[in-house]
Amino acid sequence: MKKTIFFLSAIALFGLSGCKDSIETTGGTPVQTGDEIQFGSILSNSLVQTRTVYGNPTEFNDGNGRYPKSYPVNWEDGDEIMIFCPQASQPSNGRVNYRITPDPSKPAMAVRVDKIEDVGLQWGTGEGENGTHRFYGIYPASAVKGTAEESQEGKITFNIPELQKVGKWKISKNADGSITYNGIANTDYAYMYAFTSVNKNEVTDKNPVNLQFRPLTTVLEVIVNGPNAADETINVTNLNIIAQDENTAPVLTGDFICGISTDGSGDEIISVVDDGSSNYSRSSISIPLYINADDVVEVESGLNAEDYKGKPIALKKGDMIRVRGFFLRGNDKDLPVNTLQVAVAQVGTAPKKKNLQTADIAATQVNIVDLPAMEKGGTNYWMSSIPSNTYISELSIPGSKFSVLTQANNAAKIYQTATIEQQFKDGVRAFILQTATIGENSNIDAFNNPRNNTWTPKGFWVVAEKKDNKVMELSKAITDIASYLDACEADGKMNEFAFVMLTYTTGDYDLGSGHYGLGFVYDRNPADPEQYWIETLRDEVNTIKKTASNRIYIGEITPNTTIEDVKGKIILKANYNSQNMISNYGTTTAPIMFTYWGYSTGPTDSGDWTYQDTNGGMPMDWGIPVWYENSNAQLRWYYQEVTSVGTGQEATRQQKEDGIKHLFQESVDLYKKDNSHKTWFMNDLGGYYSDSGDINNRGTGQQALAMDMNDMAVDELQKRTENAGLGLVFMNFADMQPGSGPLYQSDWLIQTLIDNNFKFELRVKAASGTSYNASYTKGGNAIGWD
Repeated sequence: MKKTIFFLSAIALFGLSGCKDSIETTGGTPVQTGDEIQFGSILSNSLVQTRTVYGNPTEFNDGNGRYPKSYPVNWEDGDEIMIFCPQASQPSNGRVNYRITPDPSKPAMAVRVDKIEDVGLQWGTGEGENGTHRFYGIYPASAVKGTAEESQEGKITFNIPELQKVGKWKISKNADGSITYNGIANTDYAYMYAFTSVNKNEVTDKNPVNLQFRPLTTVLEVIVNGPNAADETINVTNLNIIAQDENTAPVLTGDFICGISTDGSGDEIISVVDDGSSNYSRSSISIPLYINADDVVEVESGLNAEDYKGKPIALKKGDMIRVRGFFLRGNDKDLPVNTLQVAVAQVGTAPKKKNLQTADIAATQVNIVDLPAMEKGGTNYWMSSIPSNTYISELSIPGSKFSVLTQANNAAKIYQTATIEQQFKDGVRAFILQTATIGENSNIDAFNNPRNNTWTPKGFWVVAEKKDNKVMELSKAITDIASYLDACEADGKMNEFAFVMLTYTTGDYDLGSGHYGLGFVYDRNPADPEQYWIETLRDEVNTIKKTASNRIYIGEITPNTTIEDVKGKIILKANYNSQNMISNYGTTTAPIMFTYWGYSTGPTDSGDWTYQDTNGGMPMDWGIPVWYENSNAQLRWYYQEVTSVGTGQEATRQQKEDGIKHLFQESVDLYKKDNSHKTWFMNDLGGYYSDSGDINNRGTGQQALAMDMNDMAVDELQKRTENAGLGLVFMNFADMQPGSGPLYQSDWLIQTLIDNNFKFELRVKAASGTSYNASYTKGGNAIGWD
């Protein structure tokens, strides 16, 4: 990612004559070296707003014939600023934090600016004949991350996060009964700066050094309106602001270096430089619209705050949400963005999107976007809203546990309600298929001997738990999934892909030569059923891949594989269960990722995370399975997979829950310390209770476990403040259909996983012009959605 530099001239932005404050010398005693410097602070009267204390909206003529709304800027009591003066004699680093007390009658001005530390800034000898002192101010003080050396050059490092959670919700009822949800933004994102230069010899102890603060960030205030239909409710979960450009990598968020300097005229020049973190996608802002149980919620009389917690905001006719996103933005020429897109994610359907022209966004001002009434979207093509140069290991992908174990397929245990096609339409992109080898003459007698001496390979089947319950041949299942990708491309969504994990179930297997008892002599001996399965899988996949329309991805999956590489394709994955299972595999490759599955949490005793935590997961080999202790694979498979839950089972309910949370946290921890994007997470939320061990006494089975684990997962993911790719997350009843998705909260869980892809800085390859192109079509705030 190239470095982008913004030169923000104070005169051009604010229409002011300069920012030096004149110092009156009448009265008082001239200051001396070592005296403590006294400060006053005011906020610019320019037509901007980057704070959470909102005055009354005003109208103004911006000189271009437009009359946009703006808000006056005010201080909050207790705001903290950092002031740096390189000419100060104390402290040695020239930096001190101060606390603001605003004037009650004029809150844009401070009546007191008090030092927080024991020692405030003290006058030094200064520079030149007049003892010039230069003062730099930054709000908030917590934003200052730069070193003392950087400060000597007037440089401050600060961060604008991609995930911008609402600081507090204020919920009120309107006269017509509709609800307004006002999301009070976090002031930590409202960066402001100040600069002034004074002559020490002209200052007395009666004259404070006044710093006039100006904003560094631009604000997009978005109004989300409820649907037009009186009988309709739309659950919204997230709002994303995305900078889009076909040929560049736009930057809205992340770490930046702010340099404050002066030119020959004495006016300050603000240069903000991208810190050069080039392997992250930093072109989006994510604002959750899911109100957590522990969020701060204020309601007016007659409303109950608890009624709105632990769920997405449910919009009805006349309802409205107001939230604000902060980002860095200079002049149009400084930030080459063709469009800013606002996307509102909703449960059960695709997000609704609105593209805004760059020219409509005024730098360092509050820009109000009043969206059209919410409407239901279509198919959730969420992958096509992510830059195609994103590494696929960074993604969070909703998956279905045992994807064809449905009532319609006569499964003994029902894990899914919807078909794979419907799951796909609802945003699921990862599937688990149980498979078995099925022979033509395979009946076995009571002595476990074949009833005849002929055996013809019949095929490789997807089954509903047991081989006798055949659902379809694997080739047919792959063809069907490929057809869903065909439909995506026909609808212009090119970045979708699918992941299919193939698991082993005992089936029929060929027999070798030898003798059986009971007087029968055969020319075959029993082969190992697991060996036969994995070798047949290899051959079957190699046959399926020959037909291009089956869309099997045949290029090797590596840590550097991106959406661009696999778009429109099906990625295959298989487990091996023992060293013996792969001992006769041979050297013939197949386009499959292989890992060893030993126990629910790793290769050793169940519940022991030692190996995976130490090694960042299990080795994952491409093409040929390799015993994990001998593998030098680049890729890792960090998994938690528990199906039977209860007393004496693979795990207890508490162990299952702890394992899910463990992987959620590991995704964040590993993301921080390892930027090689080589780890695939696999988190299994599905399975069944073998006894009544669930926390809500809902009983046994797949339904009760889904209610518990899905509820817990949504709560965990919505409340956390640090995000990272969650990998593949499999669940029971993975759909958004009435009577299924809402019952098990899998609809919210699927959408939460999808939204997670927009809540942190995805790692990407260097921009190559392949980013998703959502071209501007409707214009500004024109009526209707894009």
